Amino acid sequence: MNNKKLLYTLLLGATLTSCAEVEICERDHPHQGDVNFTYTWNKPEDKPNRMGVLCYRVVGQWKQVAEVNTDDLTLRLIGETTITPENRPNENPDEGDNTGGDNTGDDNTGVAEPSEPNEPTEPTEPTEPTEPTEPTEPTEPTEPTEPGTGTTPPPFTPTVKIPRGYYKFATFPLDNPSIDYSELEQFMKNDAKDYPLQNVGLSYKVYDIKDPKLNKPLAWQDFNPYAKYIQPDVEPLYYDSTAVQKLYADRQTTFEFKPKILSQNIDINFNIVKNTDEVQFKVTEVWAEISGVPTYIKMNTGYLDITKTSKMLFKTDIKPNNPGDDGNDTNENKRIACHGNINVTGVVNVQRGYGETLADVRKKIYGPGIMQVVIYTEVYNPNTGHSFPQKWQGIINLYNTLNKAKLMTTTSDNKYVYRNGEHGTINISAEILLDGKTIGNIDKGGDALDRWIQTDSDINIDI
Repeated sequence: MNNKKLLYTLLLGATLTSCAEVEICERDHPHQGDVNFTYTWNKPEDKPNRMGVLCYRVVGQWKQVAEVNTDDLTLRLIGETTITPENRPNENPDEGDNTGGDNTGDDNTGVAEPSEPNEPTEPTEPTEPTEPTEPTEPTEPTEPTEPGTGTTPPPFTPTVKIPRGYYKFATFPLDNPSIDYSELEQFMKNDAKDYPLQNVGLSYKVYDIKDPKLNKPLAWQDFNPYAKYIQPDVEPLYYDSTAVQKLYADRQTTFEFKPKILSQNIDINFNIVKNTDEVQFKVTEVWAEISGVPTYIKMNTGYLDITKTSKMLFKTDIKPNNPGDDGNDTNENKRIACHGNINVTGVVNVQRGYGETLADVRKKIYGPGIMQVVIYTEVYNPNTGHSFPQKWQGIINLYNTLNKAKLMTTTSDNKYVYRNGEHGTINISAEILLDGKTIGNIDKGGDALDRWIQTDSDINIDI
């Protein structure tokens, strides 16, 4: 008898231990805890409306993404296929859904249906209103309450229940249209040993120069085609993560985030000096392109991958020293200050290859750390008394300029960078000398000066 009691006790103990350590009983079980998140913002006026939180249990792997309303801090769990904004369920089913079904409420053809009541010529048929009981079968609409399974998302609540255990939490903007969430979605779908968290990142969407969705100037020729483009004026990217922390069962735990902006607001300044001794002209518009913008953010650290960079086009503000009455450039004006402002993750420099000297690096006009400009002008023709459009295009390696700007700090393994502050400035000392014939430099001497190189000119273009 005592042996039976001992065996029963051992079996019971083994069962309880298994449930506590392996956590195979995750859903709809007392071994869950209530969780919510608080946010402290440096600039509350700039906070996104929605933030996502990756909930990743590191032992007995479990993972889910929570959506947080940053106004009242209510939240809900969303499905693995609804992280991307365009895949999100419709908040208001009356306005349509994602099922692709008919929506007669948007169509006036529904007014033809009232003609059917004219058919009650068969008085015997009204005895069949038993069929209207079938509409009571919409028991299926309960399914959309499960995260990510239908067109109606679950409601926001003060807390959500997740299995107890040790978690790492990471928060990020959830509805940023410039971000590609595909790696995070793959992480949610796959087993952690096949798709570990350290391999997961968020990246900016990139576009080809010919893509009509890309906001770009006319008559742009790319002389640095090493990578594609991200959209100008992307939304700031916020991020924060916690150390591994324990979530207890049968109690509420609050985790605090202090999101930091991963992106930088960068001012870019350069000057154009006009020589109008032989040809009179005025500058009407200046566009620029900066390369070396990191596009990939590591999910577990928030670091930026310097091996994955892109480019951004942006329009500059031009301020003539002696503008006309309308504030624009004139034929007589000699100097123009150009200023651009961009929101990017940062700008990294051209990389030094194996066996290359510093002089080799400074001569590169391909890859990260290169800036191109297109200067649109109107050139005066004294023979006809009219002006015709002409554009000038130049390129510069910003190796020395970016070293002085100190926008980024490189990690010890030289693979990743993180920004030095939320704001940076790129002041290009080399001035563009434009004489209506060529693009040149105001030669101030010294190897530390980056230099402009003319890459293209085009006469009588349609602008």
